[in-house]
Amino acid sequence: MRRLIDFYRLQIHVMRTWRPSSGSRVRRIVATLVVSVVSFGGAVFLTPGYDLAPGAGPLSTTLLAAILLGVLNVLVRPVFIGAFAGISVIAVALATIMFQVVSFAVLPNFVEGLVVSGLIASLVASFMYAIVNTFLTAIFSISSDDSYFAVLVQQLSARQADVVRSDKPGLVVVQIDGLAQPILARQVRAGRVPHLSDWVRSGRYHLNGWEALLPPTTPASQAGLLHGNNDGIPAFRWYEKETGRTMVTNHPEDAVEVAARISNGEGLLSNDGASVGNLFSGDAARSYITMATIKDKAQGLGQSTTFFSFFASPYNYLSTIVRSGGEILKEYIQARRQERAGIVPRMHRGMPYPVARAATNVALRDLSTSLVIEEMYRGTPVIYVDYTDYDEIAHHSGPERGETFDALDGVDRAIATLEKAAGSAPRPYRFVILSDHGQTLGATFLQRYGKTLGDVVRELMGGQQSVEEEAGRVEEWGQTNAFLSELTQVKGVSGSLARTALRSQTSDGVVELGPAGEEEAQAARVQQEASEERPDLIAIASGNLGLVYFPQMPGRVTLEQLATTYPGLVDALAAHPGVGALLLRSEQHGGLVIGHAGINYLDEGRVQGVDPVAQYGGRSREAFIRLDGIEHCPDISVISLYDPEFEEVAAFEELIGSHGGLGGAQTQALLLHPTEWELDEELVGAPAVYRQIRRWAERHLDMRFGKDGTAAPLPLPGSDATRGEPAA
Repeated sequence: MRRLIDFYRLQIHVMRTWRPSSGSRVRRIVATLVVSVVSFGGAVFLTPGYDLAPGAGPLSTTLLAAILLGVLNVLVRPVFIGAFAGISVIAVALATIMFQVVSFAVLPNFVEGLVVSGLIASLVASFMYAIVNTFLTAIFSISSDDSYFAVLVQQLSARQADVVRSDKPGLVVVQIDGLAQPILARQVRAGRVPHLSDWVRSGRYHLNGWEALLPPTTPASQAGLLHGNNDGIPAFRWYEKETGRTMVTNHPEDAVEVAARISNGEGLLSNDGASVGNLFSGDAARSYITMATIKDKAQGLGQSTTFFSFFASPYNYLSTIVRSGGEILKEYIQARRQERAGIVPRMHRGMPYPVARAATNVALRDLSTSLVIEEMYRGTPVIYVDYTDYDEIAHHSGPERGETFDALDGVDRAIATLEKAAGSAPRPYRFVILSDHGQTLGATFLQRYGKTLGDVVRELMGGQQSVEEEAGRVEEWGQTNAFLSELTQVKGVSGSLARTALRSQTSDGVVELGPAGEEEAQAARVQQEASEERPDLIAIASGNLGLVYFPQMPGRVTLEQLATTYPGLVDALAAHPGVGALLLRSEQHGGLVIGHAGINYLDEGRVQGVDPVAQYGGRSREAFIRLDGIEHCPDISVISLYDPEFEEVAAFEELIGSHGGLGGAQTQALLLHPTEWELDEELVGAPAVYRQIRRWAERHLDMRFGKDGTAAPLPLPGSDATRGEPAA
């Protein structure tokens, strides 16, 4: 009883202190009431068996019903939440549905002008009300983060026993996956991303950039950003001759293996930090929807109370369902519009991509935002979240198309929500916004030439060799599969139902939906065959970087070995119109970049003929040198053509927006930070960004890293402690 009294006392406090940002509290309540009245009228109109009594006044009846619904939600519904939250998420959902149905069933007892035929009509009417309410709320921008229930949940979170209260600011790092710095700058000029634009134009934040060296992919960049080390990651996926294993960082086992290789215990989140939606954890104390930790029973959604907060807002879960359906419908409309308008380049955008888009743009964006807010209200020192919305749509629509920028605006709204929530957190927070890479547009290699890279290389080898080719798209399913995998591990009814529903798609506790499951099976077959007979050729696509391996030839195959085994292969491949440059090792000259009209001798510092590196601009030479020195570097690294007029490339996988190689904006990542935080070094490579953020946190936020903050602060560049260190 005392707990219930305390709960209602808190509700009264929130009612008195609640200050929505969008206008005054009175205007907010009036807008909400108008939407509720219209929604209730829509439910009555759309539901057979739930009607107005003859002679009843439509306006007065719906107004009274909407007011009573609001009263029930404020006074009674929290009791349902409190009673069932300790059981499971599913229990809260069922309790919420039951509450809605009962509310609609009993309303005719208090509103004389209503007539209901039974529970079925009440159930249908409650859903119709929620659907109409969802659309109207979206149209009038009555955002859920501003709602009374959202504030109530935030206050509940702030009163938990493990909350850290401090005057020292915390840090929230938001990764906008795949967004190039010049593209964000253009959107600020175009009047989009209003929240980030305000940060920049007000002078509070400065928009900088950093150079992502080869390979500009999420695994390599996140390893560098979160751990300060991205050695041994030559692409999104790669082949390791020693074990005969294809590593795919979107698979939990491989992510765990890579994390063990790169971590020294001083990750960006190592001192009680939190990771949300990433590939690697940054040595975080708590990780959610993070690939490298989804099999760790001590991590994941089971450790979060965010599901409770998600269901605390009336109709929130129905809103997610409706908005997800709308996102799928919108994808079909936009894809058809591209096709009818003859926009090029374009690609097939059918199933299952629309489902993956809905998951990342609606459900996972909302969930990730809620998880970050939960951690802010815990007082967590450093939080790192990855929003994949923009990257996901840019791959399929193009990095500068209208629907892609709509997704970017959605991320901008999420950042605004985080900043608003930070205003009531138990400690102040500063924000850093960054990306892991950019993207570059272009028709794919297959679209241009009717053959894959593996087809071309095999033909140049004689056409009789066995080949394994991996160019399937698996990245977009990463967060969705991580979320579902963690959900199946949650205790109680929620986890049990998830395990039952996803049993056929689950292997060893990991859910594999979409092409990811096929990729996993293919990788297993390649590894199994490695002990028997390896193929003659393995070709792996990573954007417009192609990785070519000759598995039956041990070690990294040299130019001289290829000239003996497959005469003319290298020259013919370099002369292909879809190829811009080849990276190989020579026994005599070391690292070479070979183009159709010249060679860049990387180790010798000279160029013969037309430099094939120069066409890609930026830090391309450094990028080639870095890739050449990475463990498991392919025998031949193929970079596609680059069209400088339109800044386009030809991806070796079927994506018109790509990254992983060189050319265009894919290497031009962004870093938006408080203006007073100055750069200590030129930011070339993801490890340099890690060092910069860590120094900022140590210098401006008085933070320390490593377990229990025992790691020594990073020295400034050029100090005695850093002289002689190799460049990252």
